[in-house]
Amino acid sequence: MTNLYLLALLPPEDLSRQIHEIRLECAEKFGVQKSLKIPVHISLYRPFRVEEAFEKHLIRLLTSAASGLKAFEQTLENFEAFDMHAVVIHAKKNQGITALHSAIASVFKKNEIDKLPPGNKNFPFRPHVSIAYRDILPEIFPQIWEEYKDRKFKRHFRVNHFSLLKHDETQWNLFKDFKLSDTVQQTELFD
Repeated sequence: MTNLYLLALLPPEDLSRQIHEIRLECAEKFGVQKSLKIPVHISLYRPFRVEEAFEKHLIRLLTSAASGLKAFEQTLENFEAFDMHAVVIHAKKNQGITALHSAIASVFKKNEIDKLPPGNKNFPFRPHVSIAYRDILPEIFPQIWEEYKDRKFKRHFRVNHFSLLKHDETQWNLFKDFKLSDTVQQTELFD
């Protein structure tokens, strides 16, 4: 049996609550509900399917990848839009999140996990936290974007682990955390 998984950074509980309040506000005001069905997170790799029997091996591979990476500070700053399909909080790229994403992508490529079907392509890594996506009607998008485009938002949090989530056909559930080294890595933020 195959299961659906997601690798993500889960912000601390208090920050997740703050962001969820923004998602609730957007849902109530504009009738967009899809983002409420997922935990507040930054995706590190697109959702993927693997056989349940492969779980233990996947965990070993990801544990190994995490062992060489250092904890880092992550900044979330302001809102951005993706092609009238999503409104998100921008997660600033830095050495820590870029190294983490690269390590995970390398594990998937090297072990031939989740190969894309012919004709599909990987999109560039754009770390973000979704506020509204997938169910935004074209006529509603300009109203949502007008509400958030100039709104200021800036928060920082320490990343000392990443998480593997597993979907149970109803919702995403935390399946396993992977610890990073506790030494905080000095990062240079870049756009």
